Amino acid sequence: MSTKPEKDGCCRTVTKFLFSHIGLCLMVVLYCVAGGFIFEHLEKNNEEQICYESRSEYEPMQSKTINSTLNIFYQNGGIVNDKAREMMVLQLESVLETFRNNSLAIGYNGRWCQLYGQPNGPSYDWSWPGAVLFSVTVVTTIGYGHIAPKTVWGRLVCIAYAVLGIPLMLLCLANIGDALADIFRFIYAKICCCGACRKKKKDTDQVVPIQNSETVGHWNSDKKSMAGNPMSQVAPLDTKFTRMASKSPTDSMDMSDTRRLTSAGSRGGGKNTVQIVPLDLKKNDPVILDDDSDSDEDDELENRKVTVPLTITMIVIGGYIFGGAVLFGLWEGWDWLQSAYFCFITLSTIGFGDVVPGRDFDNPQVQAQLMLGSIYILFGMAILSMCFALMQEEILAKARWIGQKLGIIEKEAED
Repeated sequence: MSTKPEKDGCCRTVTKFLFSHIGLCLMVVLYCVAGGFIFEHLEKNNEEQICYESRSEYEPMQSKTINSTLNIFYQNGGIVNDKAREMMVLQLESVLETFRNNSLAIGYNGRWCQLYGQPNGPSYDWSWPGAVLFSVTVVTTIGYGHIAPKTVWGRLVCIAYAVLGIPLMLLCLANIGDALADIFRFIYAKICCCGACRKKKKDTDQVVPIQNSETVGHWNSDKKSMAGNPMSQVAPLDTKFTRMASKSPTDSMDMSDTRRLTSAGSRGGGKNTVQIVPLDLKKNDPVILDDDSDSDEDDELENRKVTVPLTITMIVIGGYIFGGAVLFGLWEGWDWLQSAYFCFITLSTIGFGDVVPGRDFDNPQVQAQLMLGSIYILFGMAILSMCFALMQEEILAKARWIGQKLGIIEKEAED
């Protein structure tokens, strides 16, 4: 009987971890790694088989083109004059154009299929790093299109992989984007703003000097005459005051006992003003009146989120694109514009596929470049999600402010 609650508690703990920030990121990474192994297993052998088929179609075309070229020279008998030269050029152009079109039609890229997997041989498109990059482009909806599954099982698995992976990636981006936005907002408020984003607490303490007791006068009073009507601020004309000693010289003054009681009546033919003065205070002693009415407002200001300006978020996005442009420019040998173009097209999930890392198969670091591209995409999507969350808050705050200025939106009631 005790094993069932333990299992429920274990399942609850595992579920809570999987849907945490670390759990979601870990699931996305493992999902892409697993996709790399799956697609490599499904498409790698087929890639080699397609290479052999293309090579078998290319070799007859190559031989036919060579024979046609030689026949052109044999027909002219080695005599080259202006008329024969023009004829030879037209015939050679026709032969080469046919060879070019046929080569493009069969998709042969000139690789030696026998050298696949060899140290100096061509690299597989569907190697594990290449398959991981393909998996990342699927779940992030970038879709370069530089490689695509060709087998039946590869295409079916790709559909199922995208159906499960895209929602997982969106959930992870939403979760990690909010977390990174909170971290960035905290750093911006503490470091960049240097505390200027938070309003300073107003100094509401007031120092009120006490009037000279000689000018106020010594009054004798019996407080019992005022006990019957405590809510009235008008004292009767026959009220007498007396000076009562305080309990200790250090007792603070209760402001409720320092009410001013005024009486403006015509009885007696004059104005009578009655005032209760502080008890046993020295001459000219200041009284500090502390107003705590803004304490709740200050607490709300501390808990209020700081909105990051749009310029800061745009600088972050631009800095990440610039860093990627420098990095891929060094690794791939691209110029600055081509590298920046690739980074922007990738992070915006447009993914034309005309510029893709790891296509120089003669480079021994091609596998590392593919893994670098995958890592750059994953981190870039998280950074973009963070920036979009910050930009959304700033835009909503600006729109609310404009609406309040135009009178479209009512201002929130202040307590």
